[in-house]
Amino acid sequence: MNVSFSVHGKPVTLSRVAQAIRSRIFVEKINACRGVFDDFETAARAAPKSKPLGYEEAHSNNWYMSKMSALQLEDYPVVFWLREALKESRSLLEIGGHIGEAFYAFQRVIDYSPELSWTIFDVPSIAAAGTSLAKERGCTHLHFTTHPEETVGVDILLACGAIQYLDYRTPAHMIAALRIRPRHILINTTPIYDGPSFVTIQNIGSVYCPYRVFNRDEMVQELDAVGYTLVDSWRKERKFRIPRHPEKSFDHYSGLYFRLR
Repeated sequence: MNVSFSVHGKPVTLSRVAQAIRSRIFVEKINACRGVFDDFETAARAAPKSKPLGYEEAHSNNWYMSKMSALQLEDYPVVFWLREALKESRSLLEIGGHIGEAFYAFQRVIDYSPELSWTIFDVPSIAAAGTSLAKERGCTHLHFTTHPEETVGVDILLACGAIQYLDYRTPAHMIAALRIRPRHILINTTPIYDGPSFVTIQNIGSVYCPYRVFNRDEMVQELDAVGYTLVDSWRKERKFRIPRHPEKSFDHYSGLYFRLR
């Protein structure tokens, strides 16, 4: 039975009320997403005005601190391939590395060369906090930037759960912005599936962020076209759902390792 009543003279059914409530509850969960859009600009315009927009407004300096002292299960494929890549590399650019969680955690199982230069690209407030922490800890080969395109050249590009927040259609477009192509690309914890790529809006708690979901074949083919071979891939079980868009659902995030031919 579908009971109806009126609000301001307009008919409303209980099923529509229930649907609105379910949608509201889902969207307000941390990491929940809403809407399907063609690009970041359109998604940003559609974001709710109840919270600020963008990672810089999140004031996230103290997030993920627990990850600095221990490896996570999803880190191990990255550590495996990074150890191999570092045998022939001396410079690394990490996209969205925050204040250095991966750098500090990975050194528990990887012996960094004294010549290693590890640069993290993140928003200004995070870069400032990371620089301060590195100075406090005496990490002279950990650096931070807010403009990755100014990087002279790096051997390794690392991105763990980050490229989905950047306005690049695929990693190939991000590579094009760098002066020199890195020899190794390591991507982890990224929403990649078999359907068409799209942008949605993610609630990360204190802010909303445009959030890109990638098509696997498109990502692999475009990197192949600029000289990269897919060496390995892996999965992390994690459900992705958008209300009223079941065709956009999938049950795992992905990691990939590419090597320049």
